Amino acid sequence: MKKFITFEGGEGSGKSTQSKLLSKSLQKINEKNFLTREPGGTEVSEKIRNLLVRKSKIDLLPETELLLIYAARHEHVKKKIIPNLKKKIVICDRYFHSTYCYQILANKVSEKKLKFLHKSFAYNLFPDLTIFLNLEPKIGIQRSLKKNKIENRFELKNIRFHTKIKNGFIKLSKNNPHYIGIDANATKIKIHHKIIDFLNRKKITKNKIPYSL
Repeated sequence: MKKFITFEGGEGSGKSTQSKLLSKSLQKINEKNFLTREPGGTEVSEKIRNLLVRKSKIDLLPETELLLIYAARHEHVKKKIIPNLKKKIVICDRYFHSTYCYQILANKVSEKKLKFLHKSFAYNLFPDLTIFLNLEPKIGIQRSLKKNKIENRFELKNIRFHTKIKNGFIKLSKNNPHYIGIDANATKIKIHHKIIDFLNRKKITKNKIPYSL
């Protein structure tokens, strides 16, 4: 099995950008990789994503939100992530840690429910490495709203909600050698270089990974 790398962080922290840059860097050394995202990654999962992240008048209960996430994740993990891990490095924009921070810490859903769902419907699959892009919520939301006019259901939540999420990611990053927190206030290039340097220290590939920028 190849490595499973996830990118985590609040809204507008640059996860999608950095995921793509990592994919390009791996391509430079002919390292096969599969770039994906959550919620999403399959046709069915992308439809569920629309319910979860698009601005709408739909008022989802916290438990309903969690169940929808795991319906999408089950499809994604079984059909895409596990099959691709057999031959490729998998890079995913959001995964388990986002669910923990958004649905468990911020929405106060029972952690026992999360553990049950992850074991039952995601095969208890966890990332080998997690990259957390740490950015102040106000800055991230401003960035995100400038780029997105459709997917903004979470951006419209209050700062207190987003601060809980940020603190949750920071807590998860402490004393975890497989989890790195990176200051997302830096330039796109500096962030990318820090990520590549971290992955090279972990020696996730036989050949040294180059910068794509």
